[in-house]
Amino acid sequence: MPKLQRYEQKIRKYKEKLKTLITRIGISYPKEFELIDEVSENLILPCHLGILFFGDFDIISFEKIKNHLNQIFDSFFFGIRNLGAYNFSSEIFSKGVKKEYKEMKKSSNKIRIHPTNKFYQILIDERIKKNLGMIIAITNLPIYSSKNDNILFLYGEAHLKHRCAVISSFELKDYNTPENHSVFEKRVFKEICHEIGHLILGPDHCHDNLCVMRFSNNINEIDKKSSGFCDKCEMKLNEIRKNSNF
Repeated sequence: MPKLQRYEQKIRKYKEKLKTLITRIGISYPKEFELIDEVSENLILPCHLGILFFGDFDIISFEKIKNHLNQIFDSFFFGIRNLGAYNFSSEIFSKGVKKEYKEMKKSSNKIRIHPTNKFYQILIDERIKKNLGMIIAITNLPIYSSKNDNILFLYGEAHLKHRCAVISSFELKDYNTPENHSVFEKRVFKEICHEIGHLILGPDHCHDNLCVMRFSNNINEIDKKSSGFCDKCEMKLNEIRKNSNF
C-alpha cells in the first residue's frame, strides 16, 4: 500500500475518534446540526404562521404576540397558530453548547449558549408537518449563530431559505437595572417583528433609525426604534400585497 494511502487511512481513523470524543462531551461537531431539508418551496402569501416556544414564557402571552403581529403585518397571515412548548431531550440540549462569559450584574460564570441550527431543524420539520408558510421559535435560552459561530448572544436570526426564525429573550433583559416587564415585552415584540420582516422582505436592514427593520447593536437601540415599519418598508409590504393579490 502506498505511503499516501496509509496516511489518509490514519487521518480518517483519528478524525472518527475525534468526532466520537466531541459528541461524548457535548461539543458540537460542525455537521451535527446540518439542516436536512435542503429544498424549500417559495413562500406564498398570505400564509399560516406558527409560533413554537422553547423555555418558560408564562410572562409573555401568545395572545398578545398574536394581536401585535396581526396589527403590524395586517393581512399577511391567514392565521397565527400557537404550537405550544417544545422541550429538548437532555441529549440534544447539551449538544452544540458553547460556554462563554457574559457581563451580568448577578453572575460572573460562563453561560451555556445554543446554536441556531438546533432550533431550525425542529422548526423545518414542524413547518412541513403542519403545512405552515413560516414558523418562528421564541426562547429564553441564549443563542449563537450556526452561520458564524463567532456571533454570540443573538437577539434573533432568520433562515430565509427555510422560512423560519429564532428569537431569544435572553439578551433583551437589562440585568443592570430593575426589571421592567412592559419594556422587556416591547423588546420581544420588536425582535419578533424584525425577524418575520426578514422572512417577508429579505435579508437587508433598514437605515431609518425608527424602523423595526433597523439593525440593533444593543437594547438601547432596540428601545429607540418603533415596533412598526417606516414608510419605505411599508411601501415594500404593500408592493408584496399587490403582487400577491391580497
